[in-house]
Amino acid sequence: MLYALAVVFGSLVWSSIGAAQDTSVEPAPSARETELRDQLKGILQELEDIQHKKEQAAPEAERAPVVKEKTSAPAPESEHETVPEYELADMSIVSKRMQKRPEGVSISATIPAETDSQPTRTMKESMESIPGVVLRQANGPRDFSIMIRGQGAKTAFAVRDIKVYEDGFIQTQSDGLSRLDMQDPWFMRSTEVTRGASSSLYDNYALGGMVQFRTRRGSDINGFEAFLQGGSYGFQKQAFAVGQQFENLDVSLFGSNAAEDGYIRNSDYSTQTINFNLRFKIDDKQNFYFKAISNWLDTRVPTRLTQAQFTTDDRQAGGAQTTCVSGTYMAGCANATLLHQQRIDRRTIVGGIYERQLNAGTVLTIEGDYDVKDINQYFSQITDNVNPNVKSYADLRNDSRVGGMPLRSYVGFFINNMEQEGNTFQNLADGQGTRGSLLQNNRGTIRNIGGRIREELEFVPKWILAAGLGFEQSMISVQSINYTGATPSPVSANRTFYNWAPEVSLSWKPEDGYRTWIRASTGYGIPQFNNLLRDPVTGLPGTNFDLKPQKNLNTEIGTEARLHRTLGVQLVGFWTFFKNEIITQTISGGNTASVNADSSQYRGIEASYDWRPLSGLRLSGAYTHIDARYINFSDRVAAGFLSRDGKNVPNVPTDVLHTKAEYDHALSGWGGWIEASYYNSYFLNNSNTFGIPSYLIANINVHKTVDVKSKWFRFAKFYLELDNIADKKYVASGQVIGGETTAAGASQQAFFAGYGRAIYGGVTLGLF
Repeated sequence: MLYALAVVFGSLVWSSIGAAQDTSVEPAPSARETELRDQLKGILQELEDIQHKKEQAAPEAERAPVVKEKTSAPAPESEHETVPEYELADMSIVSKRMQKRPEGVSISATIPAETDSQPTRTMKESMESIPGVVLRQANGPRDFSIMIRGQGAKTAFAVRDIKVYEDGFIQTQSDGLSRLDMQDPWFMRSTEVTRGASSSLYDNYALGGMVQFRTRRGSDINGFEAFLQGGSYGFQKQAFAVGQQFENLDVSLFGSNAAEDGYIRNSDYSTQTINFNLRFKIDDKQNFYFKAISNWLDTRVPTRLTQAQFTTDDRQAGGAQTTCVSGTYMAGCANATLLHQQRIDRRTIVGGIYERQLNAGTVLTIEGDYDVKDINQYFSQITDNVNPNVKSYADLRNDSRVGGMPLRSYVGFFINNMEQEGNTFQNLADGQGTRGSLLQNNRGTIRNIGGRIREELEFVPKWILAAGLGFEQSMISVQSINYTGATPSPVSANRTFYNWAPEVSLSWKPEDGYRTWIRASTGYGIPQFNNLLRDPVTGLPGTNFDLKPQKNLNTEIGTEARLHRTLGVQLVGFWTFFKNEIITQTISGGNTASVNADSSQYRGIEASYDWRPLSGLRLSGAYTHIDARYINFSDRVAAGFLSRDGKNVPNVPTDVLHTKAEYDHALSGWGGWIEASYYNSYFLNNSNTFGIPSYLIANINVHKTVDVKSKWFRFAKFYLELDNIADKKYVASGQVIGGETTAAGASQQAFFAGYGRAIYGGVTLGLF
């Protein structure tokens, strides 16, 4: 058997060496390569089973401390797998020890080609290829909201109701806020998305699921790379990557500077990002990973447009001059130029992951990081907030057998604490962002403590039952002083929430490349600071004693299959029941407060395919359909309350389709692709009288890879891309608004315009 393993491994090594000599996108695997990979997987599994039986048969004192690292098995490139079992995403976060994904979940990942030879302006460029996922422009160059199965749809900026990670480090702060400002797409090898409520796996705020960004390792770079590009609307980007893998060390450092005038006026920006990664193998049992990320952002922000403004000039900064008086504070002012609307933000995360193999089947992981967000934002009011956040977790993973049945066990504990200290000032609307009187100051803390357990039992061959449970205690304390009246008005809130998150799934894997599962999972998300500081009856400053955490129950059934060695498909049907969604209602006189909407339902399908009929040719696509409706909800309007039962939940697209055809010629290095994205129309208000029209956008790209045999140059990658070929005028982002009629909706600021026709070009140079 060892001889057979050597033969198979030798064949794969020669195949890998041949692939390494061609830096262009790899062609689809041959039938022989696929056969060898399948043989290797089977041999490795059989060897692992034999080793395990030997260990069980030997006396405890005689058992050798074996570290089960399959480092000799090269991970197949994820381009060639529907959902690869062996790839970077499945490995230990530090070493190359294989760790399988959780069983029974809907999961998809992008391939490296989605961020290679592209403008890499935003994460939307690559994440559009994942079913169930929608990204929409918010108030910054890389600030996008993420929606998964309708969860997170009502967020007009940043990301909520979804957990975000990068290389195992939590990017979501303890109040549930994530921003994509610090994720530079050029740094990424892939993006992995777990869809559906997942608080048993990822704790608070995982109502829609989890997004994991994977940066390139030093072994992916092996030298120095420089990236230069430019394009329409003043876009320019300079970036570098340096990385190397040594015997016990893998190190990578990325840096970028991006700037643009912007398609919409008053949207120019400059942003710089540094991302450092050091993975160190201490010995055969211990590994350590250090990560540091920092992003600096200076961006102007336009105001959303009314329908009439969008029709007249979709590139205008927004806001009517008549609503503002220069040099005077007016709470309703929306003129982006007079307010000098902008964000000057900084975010830094520094942390480490320690991993130790306690025995042949048990791994201990400890993570800790310090995450600080320092923001200065200029809108109708000017806010300054600092949010230092400490996060840590510890978990144990164990592979064993019970009655001869394979069992994977997991237990974890976590604690995180975030503070907030902030001030809010008048914006005097003089075009300079001048601060007026102090309106409010606040200070708060939020602490989450909890644990989770999970068991995955293969009770009969190829049938796996998984069950998990998470528990979390969340303590929020916040105090604010309002200075809008004759005397300062203090208000405070102290709330403690207890949340449980059970999950169960059943999976069937008849053979490699085939998987069918059924899952029921839950998610929860606690209120934010500002949700608790408005009286729900009057809308005035006060404590909101009755606000509950929002929760959901996700049910799904899915299947994925490799129908042919060149064709992989995935199909999932889901039905999500949402309880106590936290929404904002206008109470009286323009005062607002947070309340719970009793219940709503989201149901739909997700489908994707990846077909490689010829060497170098790839056809792929992702389709999502969502039917989101209120089941029991009374909306507050000027005349009282109106039932919204049966109405569509606003800001949830009903149909989203992305399709792509790409071809890369291995010998010449030339390649190209064309893609199209379609969004059906959807409503923006609870009365379903006003919404966003449907639209179709197409992009085209050509690129060339040149191998250079030189002491100083290794390769050069050139690309040229044309986006929005037809120069389609469309609404790329909307926000939930009030109003009962079409006319009422049309008069409110709701739209951000998508980019018009744009051309980008660039080059990546591989140096020494």
